[in-house]
Amino acid sequence: MQPSDNPIPFPGVAVRPVDASDTATDARLLAELAAGQSGALAELYRRRGGTLHGLLARMLGDDREAEEALQDTFVQIWRRARNYDAAKAGPFTWMVMVARGLALDRLRRRARQATAFDGYRSEIAATGRAEVDGLVVPEGGEDACRLSGALAKLPSEQREAIELAFWRGCTQEEIARATGAPLGTVKARIRRGMLALRQKLKERHG
Repeated sequence: MQPSDNPIPFPGVAVRPVDASDTATDARLLAELAAGQSGALAELYRRRGGTLHGLLARMLGDDREAEEALQDTFVQIWRRARNYDAAKAGPFTWMVMVARGLALDRLRRRARQATAFDGYRSEIAATGRAEVDGLVVPEGGEDACRLSGALAKLPSEQREAIELAFWRGCTQEEIARATGAPLGTVKARIRRGMLALRQKLKERHG
C-alpha cells in the first residue's frame, strides 16, 4: 500500500487533495532532480510553489518571511531529492515536510531572538542607567564617553536599533522581528541615527 499524499501539515490548514496523476508527475520530477536534471526544479516550483507558500505564510504569519522560506524549501528539495523515499511518503507530503521543518526552524530562531531581546531590555531596565550607561560601550576612555553621551541624545528608537545592530550583532531583519517594526523603518532608524551620531561627535570635537 502506497503512503497517502494528502497531508494536512499545519493545524487548521486544509490542502487540496492530490490525485494519482499529480503524484506521478511530482515523483517523476523528484527523480529527475535526483538524476541531476536541474530543469525539473522550475517545473516543481510552478506546480507546488503557490501551495507551499500559502502554508508557510500561515505558519510564519509573515508573507516576506514565507517567501524566504519558500526559496529555502526549493533549495533543500533540490539538494535532498536523491534522499526521497516513495515507500515512506508521497512526493507532495515529502515536500510539505521539508517546508514545515524549515518553518519550524525559523519559528524557533524567532523565539530565541525574542527571548534575547527581552533579556536585553530587562538588563537595560535593571541598571537604572538606561539613558547613558545602558549602552555597552568600548572599553573606557574619552572616546567611549563621547560615544555614550552622543547615543544618549538620539531618539530611543534610533539608539535601540543601533545598539542591537552594532553591539548585539543583530541583522536588520532580526531587529525588525524583535521590535515589531517594518524592515524599512529599522533601516531608516539606523541610517538616521548614524548620521545624527556622526554630526554630534563632530560637534563635540569642534
